[in-house]
Amino acid sequence: MPHSPARWPALALVSVLAACAGPAVSPTTSVDPSRSTLPAPSAESTAPTASSSPQATNLVAIGDRSLWLQCTGKGDMTVVLESGLGGDHRTWEKVQPELAPSVRVCVYDRAGIADSDPVPGTRTAADAVEDLNALFGTAGIEAPYVLVGFSFGGAIAQLYAATHPDDIAGLVLVESNHPLEVEQFEEHLTPAQIEEDRAAMLDNPEQMDILVSFEQLQAAGSLPNVPLVVVTAGIPEGWPPGWDAETFDALRAAQQADLASFTEHGSQLVAEGSAHHVPSQEPETIIAAIEQVLDSLAD
Repeated sequence: MPHSPARWPALALVSVLAACAGPAVSPTTSVDPSRSTLPAPSAESTAPTASSSPQATNLVAIGDRSLWLQCTGKGDMTVVLESGLGGDHRTWEKVQPELAPSVRVCVYDRAGIADSDPVPGTRTAADAVEDLNALFGTAGIEAPYVLVGFSFGGAIAQLYAATHPDDIAGLVLVESNHPLEVEQFEEHLTPAQIEEDRAAMLDNPEQMDILVSFEQLQAAGSLPNVPLVVVTAGIPEGWPPGWDAETFDALRAAQQADLASFTEHGSQLVAEGSAHHVPSQEPETIIAAIEQVLDSLAD
């Protein structure tokens, strides 16, 4: 389950992520539920970039609405950064600038986040995948892509890769959700805990149906056999009251290790000095993971 900054990881990462995000936020002030606060946006991070090329685009129309997009750098390969549940592009402010000189890096905001137009009703990971694919087409961002997904963004990255395998060159999953975590976690919860956790999962700023999204991820099947690096936090965030920490820490560790086995070219890096929000707490490990994928593709 996705989770929040002061709260807990995964199934708990979804419900936990949302809970730790603090007070509910409006679409124009959305924050990553995996961190309690985000710095105020700087003029540089929010002002439109004066260019009509896909290298520097802001609001991009996909049908009758628009998504915020920024691409920097150059190269035949495009690294795409996918934020966690409720998180905006500022999730990656310590990662994107370090990569951009040598590769094209794109970051965007999903529907209803920051300046991206909202969509009424409940959303799912499949909706996010459809939007991202439309964004690539409208902005002229051609495959292949290296998808980098943080937290629930890792679930979206997995679903995109499974449903568009020919477009994916590599994957980096940062503290990502595992497709089977709901079932595995709920085996160790009481009915009351399950009811509370599921309610928390549905209460998120993107109106994302997490349970349906996990079902979509499971139904999508295998990932393409591409280079994959799983980045895992080295510092536990803790778990909701009444959850046995030893049990869920072990489950979480096993899920992270299992993610690395999803392709024949998978490996795992541990961000030893970071809790869940690795993009802000230990961005250098994410950068190293992306460079590892890019180097393997260059060989």
